[in-house]
Amino acid sequence: MTTQNLQLNEHSEKLNKVIDRLLNEILGREATQIIYSYLESNHSIQRHEIAQKLNSFNGALEEYLGSGAFVIEKAILENLEENRETDFERHKILKLA
Repeated sequence: MTTQNLQLNEHSEKLNKVIDRLLNEILGREATQIIYSYLESNHSIQRHEIAQKLNSFNGALEEYLGSGAFVIEKAILENLEENRETDFERHKILKLA
Protein backbone atom coordinates (compact mmCIF):
# COMPACT_ATOMS: atom_id res chain seq x y z
CA MET A 1 0.00 0.00 0.00
CA THR A 2 1.39 3.40 -0.94
CA THR A 3 1.98 6.25 1.48
CA GLN A 4 -0.81 8.21 -0.19
CA ASN A 5 -3.25 5.31 0.26
CA LEU A 6 -2.23 4.97 3.91
CA GLN A 7 -2.84 8.67 4.46
CA LEU A 8 -6.19 8.46 2.69
CA ASN A 9 -7.20 5.52 4.89
CA GLU A 10 -6.07 7.38 8.03
CA HIS A 11 -8.04 10.47 7.02
CA SER A 12 -11.12 8.39 6.21
CA GLU A 13 -10.90 6.57 9.52
CA LYS A 14 -10.50 9.85 11.39
CA LEU A 15 -13.48 11.37 9.59
CA ASN A 16 -15.59 8.28 10.28
CA LYS A 17 -14.73 8.57 13.99
CA VAL A 18 -15.70 12.26 14.05
CA ILE A 19 -19.02 11.47 12.35
CA ASP A 20 -19.69 8.57 14.72
CA ARG A 21 -18.93 10.63 17.81
CA LEU A 22 -21.10 13.53 16.69
CA LEU A 23 -24.02 11.32 15.69
CA ASN A 24 -23.89 9.74 19.14
CA GLU A 25 -23.64 13.15 20.86
CA ILE A 26 -26.49 14.68 18.87
CA LEU A 27 -28.85 11.74 18.44
CA GLY A 28 -27.83 9.35 21.20
CA ARG A 29 -26.51 5.81 20.88
CA GLU A 30 -29.81 4.11 20.02
CA ALA A 31 -30.80 6.60 17.30
CA THR A 32 -27.29 6.47 15.86
CA GLN A 33 -27.55 2.68 15.56
CA ILE A 34 -30.89 3.12 13.79
CA ILE A 35 -29.26 5.57 11.36
CA TYR A 36 -26.43 3.09 10.68
CA SER A 37 -28.96 0.31 10.04
CA TYR A 38 -30.89 2.59 7.69
CA LEU A 39 -27.72 3.56 5.82
CA GLU A 40 -26.71 -0.07 5.41
CA SER A 41 -30.08 -1.52 4.44
CA ASN A 42 -31.36 1.32 2.25
CA HIS A 43 -28.19 2.85 0.81
CA SER A 44 -25.56 0.09 1.08
CA ILE A 45 -23.34 2.33 3.20
CA GLN A 46 -21.55 0.59 6.01
CA ARG A 47 -20.32 2.54 9.00
CA HIS A 48 -16.65 2.32 7.97
CA GLU A 49 -17.45 3.52 4.41
CA ILE A 50 -19.07 6.86 5.27
CA ALA A 51 -15.96 8.95 4.52
CA GLN A 52 -15.65 7.36 1.09
CA LYS A 53 -19.35 7.77 0.34
CA LEU A 54 -20.03 11.25 1.72
CA ASN A 55 -22.40 12.29 -1.04
CA SER A 56 -24.52 9.19 -0.53
CA PHE A 57 -24.30 9.60 3.26
CA ASN A 58 -25.47 13.21 2.96
CA GLY A 59 -28.38 12.26 0.71
CA ALA A 60 -29.39 9.42 3.01
CA LEU A 61 -29.28 11.68 6.08
CA GLU A 62 -31.41 14.28 4.34
CA GLU A 63 -33.84 11.59 3.19
CA TYR A 64 -34.13 10.14 6.70
CA LEU A 65 -33.89 13.27 8.86
CA GLY A 66 -35.09 15.98 6.48
CA SER A 67 -33.87 19.40 7.52
CA GLY A 68 -32.49 17.85 10.73
CA ALA A 69 -29.57 16.57 8.68
CA PHE A 70 -28.32 20.15 8.48
CA VAL A 71 -27.69 20.15 12.25
CA ILE A 72 -25.44 17.12 11.93
CA GLU A 73 -23.64 18.46 8.86
CA LYS A 74 -23.01 21.77 10.61
CA ALA A 75 -21.72 20.05 13.74
CA ILE A 76 -19.30 17.97 11.68
CA LEU A 77 -17.97 21.05 9.90
CA GLU A 78 -17.62 22.99 13.15
CA ASN A 79 -15.83 20.10 14.81
CA LEU A 80 -13.34 19.82 11.97
CA GLU A 81 -12.70 23.55 12.11
CA GLU A 82 -12.26 23.56 15.88
CA ASN A 83 -9.79 20.72 15.72
CA ARG A 84 -7.96 22.28 12.80
CA GLU A 85 -8.24 19.20 10.69
CA THR A 86 -6.28 19.11 7.49
CA ASP A 87 -7.53 20.64 4.27
CA PHE A 88 -8.23 17.10 3.08
CA GLU A 89 -10.88 16.47 5.75
CA ARG A 90 -12.40 19.92 5.29
CA HIS A 91 -12.56 19.43 1.53
CA LYS A 92 -14.22 16.04 1.88
CA ILE A 93 -16.72 17.18 4.50
CA LEU A 94 -17.65 20.32 2.59
CA LYS A 95 -19.38 17.99 0.18
CA LEU A 96 -21.94 17.53 2.94
CA ALA A 97 -22.87 21.19 3.15
